[in-house]
Order: sequence, then structure tokens, then C-alpha cells
Amino acid sequence: MTAMKNSFFKRKSFSPQKNGMILFGIFYLCTLCLAAILAPLLFYTTKFLTNRFSIELFQHFIDKGFGKFFDRSQLVSLAILLFPFLKICGFHSLEDVHLIKISRREFLLTFSGGFILTCTIFAWLSFHNAFIFKSVVAKVYFWNFFKFTMGAIGIGFGEEIIFRGIIFNLFSRNLNRTCSILLVSLFFAYCHLGVGNNLKISTTDVTIFSGFRCIIPAIMSIGHRFNLLNFLNLTTFGVLLSLLLLKNKSLLSPIAFHVGVVFALMNIRSFVDVTTLVDGKYCSIGILDTWLSLALQGFVALGLVLWRCEKI
Repeated sequence: MTAMKNSFFKRKSFSPQKNGMILFGIFYLCTLCLAAILAPLLFYTTKFLTNRFSIELFQHFIDKGFGKFFDRSQLVSLAILLFPFLKICGFHSLEDVHLIKISRREFLLTFSGGFILTCTIFAWLSFHNAFIFKSVVAKVYFWNFFKFTMGAIGIGFGEEIIFRGIIFNLFSRNLNRTCSILLVSLFFAYCHLGVGNNLKISTTDVTIFSGFRCIIPAIMSIGHRFNLLNFLNLTTFGVLLSLLLLKNKSLLSPIAFHVGVVFALMNIRSFVDVTTLVDGKYCSIGILDTWLSLALQGFVALGLVLWRCEKI
């Protein structure tokens, strides 16, 4: 274990810096093309299951619209193409993901940190801006709690393995650590912008072509109803997760924090909806899309840098 920690992120010259970045750009374009094919297939599969079995969960996905299917399928295609991409870039096993065991106490403390951070932001918003909350008709069953738990674990593990475990590792082999943290955090934020429901595609006319229509808005999402505060929050969150990985030398640390944040968000959003006035209409916003969230995340990230900063 000690030897593995000492060699953590030891730089290797698998590929030149320039070639590595070009490969990564090609890889991302390939993930978008695969997502364009997967999105309509997933949409029709979900629609078929909804009509056949009348499952409320599937109807929830259908109501979100086709753009959301494309956003989700990006992560699926990213995961599918990672393995051949790793081979091209010189990775020969998943040992580089650094999923090293940490103590149960450390895992629970990190999880609690993410959970408490999210609840603190929500409590502050509730106290100072109660008018922006609308109650949601929530059905609180054991199934809901199970769904939130599995969803948080799935998102936390999946995104951290992809972004911090593999992509960050790839960057750190070709760039210095500061650039690697910044790049992977920007890409993490960029991937979360998504197409959403802004692209008007009729649900009765969803085709493979509709999937490819999403690619340009996905590439140009910074200009597609871009929200600077949201983007800064996501980037800072990515930096914080990267610092947790470097501090504790294990991917389980950012996973625990990420799971705590998502678990808190899912539970809160099952009871209330946060809205804001945009162009004369009330639109749903993220609980974490606030200046308080940015300040708190920045404060925690700065604390990680200053605490034993020689180890980063």
C-alpha cells in the first residue's frame, strides 16, 4: 500500500503532450457520435417500456425530453469508448484508476462533508429566499430512498472513475498537476452543461438524425443558454474532487464526497423545487447554483491546498 501511494501519479511518457491532447479531442468527438446513435435507441426503448409496463420511473424520463437522453447517453458512450482509448494512450489495466481502500471512518466523514455542504447551502437559501421554493408532491416510500441511494452511488462512482480516475490520470501523464486539475475540472463542468430541453425535437419524430442534430449544440453549449455561475460552481466542484483525490491518494475519497452531495440533492429535490425568474417565466434551477455554493466550495478547496500543501 505504501509503495503504491509513493508512486501515485508518477508521470510516464506514454505519448507526447501534443499527441495526447489531439487523441483526447478525437475521443470526445467519437463519444458524441456514439451518443447520437444511442440517444434515439434509448428513447424508444424507454418509451416502449413505459407503454408496456406503465412504470412511473420510465415516464419520468420520457417527460424530460430527447435532449436529456442525449446528455445521459454521452456518459454511456464515454464509458464504452474508454477501454479502447486507454489502450491507444498506453494504459494496459485499470490499476491506474487508484481505487485504493480507505478506512470506513474516512469514507463516512468525507461522505458527511458533501452531504452537510449541500444541506448548508439549501438551509441558507431557505432562510433568505423562501419565495423561490415551490413544494413538490412527493411520494415518500422505501423505494424512493432506495432509488436515491442507488442513484447517488451510481453517479458518484461512475463519474469519478471516468473523470478523476482515468481522464485526470491521462492528463497528469502529459501535463503538470495544476494544468491537469484545471483541464479535467473544466471538462467535467462542460460535460454537465448538456443540451437539455432547449433543442426542440418532436418526440414523435425522433430518429438517428435527431441524435446527430444534438452534436453541434453539445459542442457549442457554452453559448447555449450558458450560465456562468453554474459553470464556475461545477468547475470548482471538479477542482475540489481532484484535490481530495490527491490528498488522500485514493479515488474512494472524491467518490464519497460526490455521493454525499448527490444523495442530499436527490432527497431535497424530492420535496421542493427551486425556481428563479428568467425572461418573465419561473424556471427550475440547481440548488448549488448560488454564490454561497461557489464560496463554500472555494473555501474548502483552498483549505485542502494549504493543508500539507507540499504533498500536492
